[in-house]
Order: sequence, then structure tokens, then C-alpha cells
Amino acid sequence: MSGSVVENLRRVEIFNGLNDEELLQVANICKVRRIPAKQVVFQEGDDGDELMVIHEGCVRVTINTRTKDGQMSPSTINMLYTGQSFGEMVLLGGATRSASVLSVESCVLLVIKERDFAKLCDNNPRIGYRVMRNMASDLAYKLRSSNLLLRGNIRWQHGELGRRASG
Repeated sequence: MSGSVVENLRRVEIFNGLNDEELLQVANICKVRRIPAKQVVFQEGDDGDELMVIHEGCVRVTINTRTKDGQMSPSTINMLYTGQSFGEMVLLGGATRSASVLSVESCVLLVIKERDFAKLCDNNPRIGYRVMRNMASDLAYKLRSSNLLLRGNIRWQHGELGRRASG
């Protein structure tokens, strides 16, 4: 499976710019986790120390927001598919999950422990540099998208973001 893991990691934005040898080093620290459909992967506020890459399947990312009547309710902020990652903030020292993740269908996840990734970066600083640079870009995009969604400038349509007004 390591060949398919490297191919999948090659598609993950935060690993852009890594060569095959570096991707293989990342693949070597990945553990495989299978998640049935409609299962919570983790909840907003949970402690966590793992970055996850979707090898197969689809997940829904939600945050708790207040409804008009004052109740707290989960709001979808993203749908993620094969070749996308989540839980990246643990690599930046954030151990508390900022969102909840639920499997939409059965998933195969590649799990990278923060301490394993830190050790890999200590041994190969170029991997750490590329990943941190890519993460900064990816997290900025997600933050902008979430802000637009929460402000009502965009809305979900059939599982995808659809523009309602320019931001």
C-alpha cells in the first residue's frame, strides 16, 4: 500500500513541493485508520495530536454556531475528499480541535502523529519548511472561506460552496 500512499500524499496540498524520497519518508510515519460511514472522527474541543489525510472516502467538517433562537447547532464549513487533509493545526501546537469531523461514507484515513512528524522534520528540515509554508497557505484559504460562509456571502449548495454575493 506504500506506493498508493505516496501517490495520495502527492495530491495533498500541504505536501506540495516534496520530492518522492521525502513523500516516502512521510508515508513511513503514516498509520492507517478505517472509519465506518456516519461516525465522528473527532469533535470540536477534543484534544488531539494527529493530522489526517483522506486516502479513501469523504468527511464533513462542522463547527458549532448559534441559531437565531439562541441554540447551538452544528454548521457545515467544508466537505473533504480523497487527497485532502484535516487536523493540520496540531502541527502548529494547537492540541484542541477547532471543528468536528464526521465521516459521510466509510473512509480510510492516513494518520500522522504530531510527535512523529516533528521528529521527521528535525531529521529533514526541508520537509518541515515545505509543509509549514503550504499549511499557512491552506489554513489562510480555509479561514477566508469559513469567514465568508459565516458572514453569509457564500452558502452550501448540494455539498459545495456556491457564491451568493461577492465578498
